[in-house]
Amino acid sequence: MVDIKEIDSLFDEESRKRTEQKQISTISKHTRRVQLAKLILPSFAAVLIALLLILPSLQNSGKEFLLDVTLPKKGELEKLHVEKTVLNITDKKNRVNNFTADNIDETEPGSKLIKLKNPDGVMPTTDIEWINVKSPTGFYNQNKNTLILTDNVEIYYSLGMSVNVYDILYDFKTNIAKSDNPVKAQGEIGDLTSEAFEMNTDTGVITFKGKTFIKLREESLKGME
Repeated sequence: MVDIKEIDSLFDEESRKRTEQKQISTISKHTRRVQLAKLILPSFAAVLIALLLILPSLQNSGKEFLLDVTLPKKGELEKLHVEKTVLNITDKKNRVNNFTADNIDETEPGSKLIKLKNPDGVMPTTDIEWINVKSPTGFYNQNKNTLILTDNVEIYYSLGMSVNVYDILYDFKTNIAKSDNPVKAQGEIGDLTSEAFEMNTDTGVITFKGKTFIKLREESLKGME
């Protein structure tokens, strides 16, 4: 006779083995997932750190982005800082003087004194005449409505005269530009050097001060005759 109890014990043994195998398989899968996570998470963190280091340089490059995004430097959070901008200044006759600059920075928070890097501007004198002026450095005082250009200023007058001077002060309330430093001018009739000068953009009159030397071109004298 077949012993039913022995058959039952055999089935119970096989069931127990299958249960143990399932438990072992589950534990093995969990262990592999934990090990995989330990490998992936540090790599993911390294990628994040690399992105944080790379993104600021990408943001500062106009080639990768249409907008020029600049990360604020120390002390710039309270001060005005703008790059690649246009500065419009109105004079006493409500004429708009347009200046471009690589960047403008407020010298001190709330000072209203703006430093311009490589300012380049067009200043109208009449409806058809104008002056182009540019320099490496400029300072615009919003309270006084004055502009100081320094570090070798280049001026070109639409009537055909160019002027070179170390610095110039322009008062938009009076429309008068002046400098107390030596000036060189070149025009259609000749060349000029002087110790100082002043120009009224309302009248177009330029006054040279101190010792002034004028060298006329011979062809210009013939034209005058």
